[in-house]
Amino acid sequence: MPEHDVLADLAAHIDISCVQARHSRADVEELARRAIAGRFVSAHVLPNWLPVVRDLLDGSGVLAGSPVGFPSGGATTATKVAEARELLDLGAQELDVVVPIGRLRSGETDYVTRELAAVVEVVADRVPLRAILEVGYLDDDQIRDGVDAAISAGVPWIKTGTGWSGMPTTIEHIRVIADQAAGRASLKAAGGVRDIETIRAMAALGVTRFGMNADAAVAAVAAASESSTS
Repeated sequence: MPEHDVLADLAAHIDISCVQARHSRADVEELARRAIAGRFVSAHVLPNWLPVVRDLLDGSGVLAGSPVGFPSGGATTATKVAEARELLDLGAQELDVVVPIGRLRSGETDYVTRELAAVVEVVADRVPLRAILEVGYLDDDQIRDGVDAAISAGVPWIKTGTGWSGMPTTIEHIRVIADQAAGRASLKAAGGVRDIETIRAMAALGVTRFGMNADAAVAAVAAASESSTS
């Protein structure tokens, strides 16, 4: 999708989230309100809040999403499979699964591929599924290995980060992922994406989904609107 297509309807390419441990019911309710008001494509919450946000978004057209193996990626494969299955049963409309980061850093790409394939089998194309690489912990070769493992497993989307690492996704991260994916997977940037200039540069490299906090998302949509009318 060309960059100008993403920016022309930016809210449709942004999901906002409450996925920090501190987020309360009030935060989740505010998330849903802002997601509906801003016409963002989806709102993501931690698994225990999924039924709540699903009810709050009902009938709005905004999708409810939740993560698997979040935020460390260190759960066993069986745990991730069970969590994915439960989230689907609870009405998840999008899922992001954190790869086993330590295994990827150890060069154990076969393990990463097998685990992601097990999650893919459970999801069975019922909802969009993204593999979170957590690029702030990886060097370029590890990022490339993670991209290949996710694609080999059948994951249709690559996502950069959880937003928990404290290390933002950079344009160079996107460049490495886009080069390795070579059109074989869709790309989502998340973790420290804050301004329209970064979004524009990432969209030019093929990113079609952005995960952002609500304040940054609202500001980015406004900036994209202003630039399109100027």
